[in-house]
Amino acid sequence: MTVLPLAPIFEELRLTVTSAEIVLLSLKYDTELTFSCEISSLPTHNCNMIFRKSELNNVMSGQIYFRSNRPLVTAEMLLDVKNFKKLEEICSNGEPVRPLTLYLKIAKSREIKNGEVIIKNNNFTLDIIDLSWRRPLF
Repeated sequence: MTVLPLAPIFEELRLTVTSAEIVLLSLKYDTELTFSCEISSLPTHNCNMIFRKSELNNVMSGQIYFRSNRPLVTAEMLLDVKNFKKLEEICSNGEPVRPLTLYLKIAKSREIKNGEVIIKNNNFTLDIIDLSWRRPLF
């Protein structure tokens, strides 16, 4: 009998946060967290990551959009209130000694392999399955 290793169902992208802001677009809407990031596997691209609150419990969904004609990537995530507040709190504790790092678990796709994004001549969108982060303490 041969045992085959289970292949992961996701890829991981590492983003280094260069700046973070709390944004209120209008009094009609809730605040958003907006991060400007560098993508480790795409050094020529910048990423704007937008976090929005969802009133539903245990919600965490998102997508990341790649454009073939621009070196700008946009990611949008919905987080439940508890996780949004956690992220907001770690960003409000002052500037860390080293940058905050985000790890996006991305659904398997032909556009990403071993953490490397393959940008061809077409735009594409990838689903974000999960998110984790690292904030240096000292």
